[in-house]
Amino acid sequence: MKKTLTVDVFKDFVEKISIVKKCKLEKNNEAVIELNNGNKCTVLLAVAAEGYPKQVLDIIANIDSDLYRVIIAPYISEQTSRICKDAGVGYVDFAGNCFISFDCLYIDIKGNKNENISKRGLKSIYERSSVVSSVILRIMLEDVSKAWKMKDLAEAAGCSIGQVAKVKEFLLKQAYIAKTSSGIRIIEPSTLLSDWAEVYDNNSEEKIACYSLDSVSKLEAKLAKMKDDIGVECILTGFSGGSRYQPVVRYQKVHAYVDDMNLEKAIDYLGLKKVETGANVILMLAYNDCVKQGAKLKKGNMVASPVQLYLDCMSIKGRGEEMAEAILEREICK
Repeated sequence: MKKTLTVDVFKDFVEKISIVKKCKLEKNNEAVIELNNGNKCTVLLAVAAEGYPKQVLDIIANIDSDLYRVIIAPYISEQTSRICKDAGVGYVDFAGNCFISFDCLYIDIKGNKNENISKRGLKSIYERSSVVSSVILRIMLEDVSKAWKMKDLAEAAGCSIGQVAKVKEFLLKQAYIAKTSSGIRIIEPSTLLSDWAEVYDNNSEEKIACYSLDSVSKLEAKLAKMKDDIGVECILTGFSGGSRYQPVVRYQKVHAYVDDMNLEKAIDYLGLKKVETGANVILMLAYNDCVKQGAKLKKGNMVASPVQLYLDCMSIKGRGEEMAEAILEREICK
């Protein structure tokens, strides 16, 4: 049966904790918690109907009581959890994830799977079919210090103001952006990209695994010459592209984007052989031209943008996350 979001949720939850004897709800959403050892503490409860970070931030900003505040929501994300802890506020969600650190009571429960969140909004912004949303995000992430007016952002993305407004609404709910007199600006690029990568990785484009007798450096040199020689351009990504920005990882496998229509020409020119195992070249078929947005010539090769590199590296097993974090910290959040 679906739970109703009221302060009773807190009472039902906390009385199942072994150290708690009982919990009594008082007027004005106060809850008196009595422990088995006789200690008591009083907390103030607040209901967040959806639990979005922005909603929780608004509740915290309007706290006018000296009592410890506990927020009750259907779902508490990692970002919302961090917001609460940083503000000295507790929380409880429908799955029993909880953090309370006050007086004689300390409860920290996390990792319970929560089926109460609808991720449709998140997926509709991040999934690969939402190309316009992807372009808007990429433009904003090119310079996270820049504030954008809606009209200017729509013009830069080549879309309608209505499409920008949809993305803006989502980003505001997640507290990823702030509204300033100059426009909207990204303030949580790390969390935004982490969430994006989680959805992005579940929709991998077609990847052609190949093997070459050439070394990595020789392969990348051939890729650089290929456009001049036969008119086919490849854009480095993964470790190959990331190392052009931040050489933090040694690698033995080349990743590069190529258009579907040029795949066989590229394979012939590079002298590659398609393989099931032991690949040292991965040719990725770009699902849309947006993956090429912001690509630059770096050290002789065309290289994907830092945003695209982050998304791609997060899906590479091994040290992909390390490379992604270096790109995020030193190229995107700089």
